[in-house]
Amino acid sequence: MKFTISRSSRGARKITALVVALLVAVGLVGLTVACGKGNPRGDDGAPIDVETMAYLSEARSLHHQAGIKEDTGDFPGAIAAMARLTAAQRPHPERKVPEVEEVLADAFARKAELELRAGNTNDALATVQQGLPHAESPTFFRGHLLEVQGLVEKARGAAFADAGKPNEAKAARERAIRLLDEAVKVQEGVVNASLDGGAK
Repeated sequence: MKFTISRSSRGARKITALVVALLVAVGLVGLTVACGKGNPRGDDGAPIDVETMAYLSEARSLHHQAGIKEDTGDFPGAIAAMARLTAAQRPHPERKVPEVEEVLADAFARKAELELRAGNTNDALATVQQGLPHAESPTFFRGHLLEVQGLVEKARGAAFADAGKPNEAKAARERAIRLLDEAVKVQEGVVNASLDGGAK
């Protein structure tokens, strides 16, 4: 059985492509400044370097590859492209590079969405769990992972209902509502922080 997600696949891919493009653009600006004057820093205070830029470019290429495969209905191929990204060698493995962590969180979210569309709810749930440690702070990326987890639980609820398991279906739907509410709160916090400069 295949499940659909609430927003269109094309819309989800546009959001993902925009996020990855913005991350690469930010890195390119930092790299350009680094080659000129000054000492630009990433979110963690470390210099933005060529290795990180190469990783971000690799991520963008794999997202494009996944998009092509998804457009032809090749969900296993699209999932494999995202799996290649989540397993790729990361620059500076001795520390967490914010730009890399954001790409990973986004990649795990997209992989889970693809697995959900292919009907693999157990795989999708496991993928979200793998992604959450890369987005521990209340950011867009964490909110998106929680949203996907909520959609997975919604699909599980439907599957339980179809299998004649009303108690399990009800529990899954309740988890879906709770997770989607948590996602809303995270994203509201992101928006409010930007509007009031982080004041509570």
